[in-house]
Amino acid sequence: MHDIGRHFRLESQGRNPALAFAAILMVFGAVASFSQRRTDGLITKSTGLSNSSGAAATPQLYQVMYFLSEGNFLANDSLAQLHYAADSAMQLKVLHKTNVLTFNSLGLQYKAIQYTIDGWLFVCLCGRQHNCLTHTCESVLQPLGLGGADEGTVSLKLHTAVMPGQQVILHTSFIGSLSSGLTRSAAFNYTDPSTLATHSQVLVGASLEPYGARRMLPCFDFPNYKANFSISLQAPANLVALSNMAEAKAQPGVEPGTTMHTFETTPKMSTYLIGVTVGRMASTSAISSSGKNVSVWSVPSLAEQHSVALQAAVQGTDFYESYTGVVLPMKKMDLMAIPGKRGAVENWGLIQFDERRLLFNEATEGAYGRWLAADVVCHELGHQWFGNYVTCQDFDNIAVNEGLASFMEYKCLAAAFPEMPQAALFQLASTPHGEDIGVHEGPRSLAMGADGTPLVKPLLSTDPGFLQYHPEISYSKTAAVLRMLEAFWDSAGENTFQEGIKILMQRYGLGLAALDDVFVALLDGAKTTISAGQEAKSSKHSKLFSVPAGDALQMLHAWITQPGLPLLQLSSNNSMPPVLTQSRFCDWGEFTADDPFLNDLASTWYVPVAVGGGMGSPAVTGNTENAWFEFSNQSQVVDSINSSAGGFNLNAGGSGYYRVQYSPPHQQNLIAALSNITSTDGDSLPVLLQANAFISDILHLSFSGNINPSAILDLAATVAAALVSHTGFGLHLMVAPVVEALQQLTQLSMVLGAGEQCTSELQAYAQHLLGLFAQPILDRIAQEPVADFSKKYGSNYSATPDTFLYDHVKGRVLLGAALSGHQPAAALLCRLYSDSRQGAPPGVDPDLLGAAYQAAAAQLEGCSTDASLVGNEMLTTWQTHPDIQESERALYAMLRTPDAALLRQALDFGLMNNAVLSRSPGARLGAVLRGVGGNPGSGGATGSDVAWQWVQDNFAAGNATMVLGALESLPFQPTQANLDSLGRFLELVPAESLPATASKARLLAKLQHQVHWVQEHVRHESDLCLRAGELVSTELSAATG
Repeated sequence: MHDIGRHFRLESQGRNPALAFAAILMVFGAVASFSQRRTDGLITKSTGLSNSSGAAATPQLYQVMYFLSEGNFLANDSLAQLHYAADSAMQLKVLHKTNVLTFNSLGLQYKAIQYTIDGWLFVCLCGRQHNCLTHTCESVLQPLGLGGADEGTVSLKLHTAVMPGQQVILHTSFIGSLSSGLTRSAAFNYTDPSTLATHSQVLVGASLEPYGARRMLPCFDFPNYKANFSISLQAPANLVALSNMAEAKAQPGVEPGTTMHTFETTPKMSTYLIGVTVGRMASTSAISSSGKNVSVWSVPSLAEQHSVALQAAVQGTDFYESYTGVVLPMKKMDLMAIPGKRGAVENWGLIQFDERRLLFNEATEGAYGRWLAADVVCHELGHQWFGNYVTCQDFDNIAVNEGLASFMEYKCLAAAFPEMPQAALFQLASTPHGEDIGVHEGPRSLAMGADGTPLVKPLLSTDPGFLQYHPEISYSKTAAVLRMLEAFWDSAGENTFQEGIKILMQRYGLGLAALDDVFVALLDGAKTTISAGQEAKSSKHSKLFSVPAGDALQMLHAWITQPGLPLLQLSSNNSMPPVLTQSRFCDWGEFTADDPFLNDLASTWYVPVAVGGGMGSPAVTGNTENAWFEFSNQSQVVDSINSSAGGFNLNAGGSGYYRVQYSPPHQQNLIAALSNITSTDGDSLPVLLQANAFISDILHLSFSGNINPSAILDLAATVAAALVSHTGFGLHLMVAPVVEALQQLTQLSMVLGAGEQCTSELQAYAQHLLGLFAQPILDRIAQEPVADFSKKYGSNYSATPDTFLYDHVKGRVLLGAALSGHQPAAALLCRLYSDSRQGAPPGVDPDLLGAAYQAAAAQLEGCSTDASLVGNEMLTTWQTHPDIQESERALYAMLRTPDAALLRQALDFGLMNNAVLSRSPGARLGAVLRGVGGNPGSGGATGSDVAWQWVQDNFAAGNATMVLGALESLPFQPTQANLDSLGRFLELVPAESLPATASKARLLAKLQHQVHWVQEHVRHESDLCLRAGELVSTELSAATG
């Protein structure tokens, strides 16, 4: 053990002997202390700890020391040092007699491996000491099983058996690569304030979920093996070093010009939560109500963009502590913006983010960017409780982490940003430029959109590739199901659902939980609240809350183990009482035969159904005995509903995770009632949410072929006539989904050709409706006083929930109208683009700037600049502009150009230019394909044609899973020729993984359905085309009358 602290680079390189001796003393002292330290004083209590793999030993404590050099932070890879040195000690408790230790290690080059048993028996297996069994370590660790070498599962043979209860400490020295586990960020420029010289540097940080820790230290790299971690970092003295916990001590390092940072020992946590970040960073800090130091960090040049993230983090910390009743066992919370990072990772106490998401530029970004920053902080901060404090017992149960955090983030938003209406944002998400919607944004609509398609797995999945192609199920479906249950729970008594969350935290704090455990805790919370004698509510006496916990869990189990979502169909024969049936809803109709999960379409769920009044009256929320009923059979007589009025709806409040199909007369009554919604005050929000759910149902039922799609046109006309559609809530919840549907409808109609009567009439009526949606926005803009838009989102920013949503959506609505041919909308956007090129105050409203760029790139009427010039300008801006948000706007604008060569260039960058993508990590190939595919093109070639040809030409440039997943975003022209072409292409694509196999089946199923749908509905004398003709004639008559 006397050699464990030696930094191997000092052993035989002719270094100063005194310096080498200092290194030995420093680390030996730390490890000796570590070996003798009692774990009683550490945070080790854990309920529900499992040992699912049957290992003979389990980790208790890790001590790891990393040695980073100046060369690790140079941006130029050819000059940089791309490896680091480390020493580790892993303390294990023996559970079963064994002479073999099995653990995880991948890509680490070991220089020394030693172990001790019960603090006295020392064995040096390999190293440069005279008493080591061998000087080289290559053969000491052996891969376990056929996949051990690739997966990093290794075995270590001990020279004597160890017995249950004994303690083994495994000491190692190794070299790690900065290409995985501990990695380098994208480059950034730093200006030295003393010399004013600019240097290009990187940060070094750990991003390990799910199985990256084994690339950073030898460990038990599964979430169920929780342990304490004591981390030290040696780094150049002029850099900042952060880890999970607060710094306990800083002292001169073992090499000149370095500092050794030692951090406090962590609570018990999983290996994937190890957090390390080192580099040149600047921070902004505040103190939470419980005394936690909360800091937002970034590269120094972006230090002015911390305000939104800091507000979310401080107030979010206060919210989570209050809601859960748990104050986390740590003194600080750091949030780090990493250049070039994709996504975010919830390292405990040191959360890492894509800097594009975390930071907010007050001068250039709009409501969407402000929401993105707040939302991602609330999500990752939520993981500190849901994922870190209570952790999924394995990654099959990843929905415990991701689903609960996705559900809770919207409550955090409401607490930290009252102007962001969390219920409306939970219901639906939209992006102003065409970006991908994040996997936890607008979880109800996002999850239902994915869950209605084939080859979708359930929440509980044993497929290791599941998250690669449908992460929105684990994130958003879990959140949406919890939102539905919360509405039902709280109808039994105030804060009933929250009581269940508190029980979950009490039972599984610092431990492990499965999805079943979450549901049982929620059920127990309901029973606790009900037994406390709260005021009687309609669901208090429900069957779910009356039966034993095991029976209640079985009732809910379909939501965990069964994919898809229910379609509730109400009888159309005016029977008294009505009959309700349920089955699995399919967005793509009959073309799902190859889906193994659709073998039985007679799926059933336990569905708590909320019954409300018509769309113009407040939803019933639990104040009457008939407000809720429980539906768990394929067919059920619902005698609690009086169907004679015909104005009731079966998703009061819009929180139900199901679709509802009414009889045609009932459906028409509800469509007509949408025009009665006039208010957006607090009392009317449940009505607006149920209106959104109803609108979503009509649109999906129409495009799936379940109902006559002419309902889309009637629905759109009614929404356009509703006064509430002029408000922010109306635009977000009612207008935005209709705008998207009208755009989809006109794109599908193009299959007939531009000169065909049906195509012309559908496009003409869509243009008319989109103009009606846009005109109130145009009128409002014309009446607004001149303002300096660079200060719109500055320190004096204030907004109501309605104005926030209005700013969030208005650009998208105006662009939709402009692209359809609405001249006033196009003229405004073209003028704004021209103003933006002038660069003088008051500038352009950042909430409209992206729409203005896209209008100019599309060369809409009124935009005088040459389309190719605009397209090339957008390309240059994306590649070189220092502001990441501005570069994102430019990318999505470029996709509107009619220049096919520029479209192909954008696709080239989208797949292959890593330098550009590292600046703009939000730009994924799928979003680029979707943007190009929606471009009508010019000269007979649509953007869809360009994109599809590009995919065929460039498929070999990327792996099959990535390209096929992105291809699902491409809006194909629904022709038989394209279907045949896709079939031939997919025959040649290797099914290299389950996600690739699923994507192939999904691509064919979707295009088959769309071809069939167009043949059925987009033709002369179809109901859809006839209805479009009638409505166009009516509008013409009104215009000439």
